[in-house]
Amino acid sequence: MLISKKDLFRNVLEGDKKRSMIYKKNSYVTGSMCDSKLKLSILAADEIVENAVTELMGDLGIDGIVAMEKYKAMWLIAKNSFLFYRRPTWREEFSVRCFISKYSAVKLILDTIVEGADGEKFLHARTELAAIDLEGGRIRKAETVGFTPDMAHPSEEEGPEFTRFPKTGTEAVDSINVRSTSLDYCYHTNNIEYVRFMLNTYDIEFFKTHDPVSLEIHYGGQSFSGEKLDIEKMETEDGDLFRIVRDGSEITSCKLSWKEA
Repeated sequence: MLISKKDLFRNVLEGDKKRSMIYKKNSYVTGSMCDSKLKLSILAADEIVENAVTELMGDLGIDGIVAMEKYKAMWLIAKNSFLFYRRPTWREEFSVRCFISKYSAVKLILDTIVEGADGEKFLHARTELAAIDLEGGRIRKAETVGFTPDMAHPSEEEGPEFTRFPKTGTEAVDSINVRSTSLDYCYHTNNIEYVRFMLNTYDIEFFKTHDPVSLEIHYGGQSFSGEKLDIEKMETEDGDLFRIVRDGSEITSCKLSWKEA
């Protein structure tokens, strides 16, 4: 059967559109990504995931800048959950793929998978996005911010799940003042900075003897330059629970699980 040039061109476009549903990148662990063990640090892993999410949304034409300029809305990361299988070491190569695995009327679920050259899974992260109206502050339906169902790449691949955290039992262990270098382009505290604040409650001896197993963080509010934040913590059998509060109100909560190195 002969295929017309018009049909061939359409097939190419459809193939390009299908491929664009998955963001892919090859890289390697640079020196700035390493922790004291010369392994991919938790902060670098978080940055890889957030960058992949941002790049995917950009490829789909619905990133944060487009949301603000075209739809008068803003995408926010509501939750992030990570499973660490093995952290690659300095100069070890890895590949990243990111895609929208699930969606509902008001949220998108994105999976980011980091793998080695031989297919070994290093990291699997799951991110929940929601769009907020810039004027009213209400949650917007995803379809009103440019999302269409054909942008999704449904997957049943097992990965991290989202859980609920207790609201009591934590005790203050530290406090910080938000500085200008901790802000993102919207002048809010950058999401990764909250992870840094919590990691700074551990000493170097702990990091020498422990490796991360999982990290789950929920973002419930925003903080700004000059504000004082209190970091609360509670140790449990299956991980350390954190709450970051401002004037008694919770902004962020997190659970970090570890294993002995």
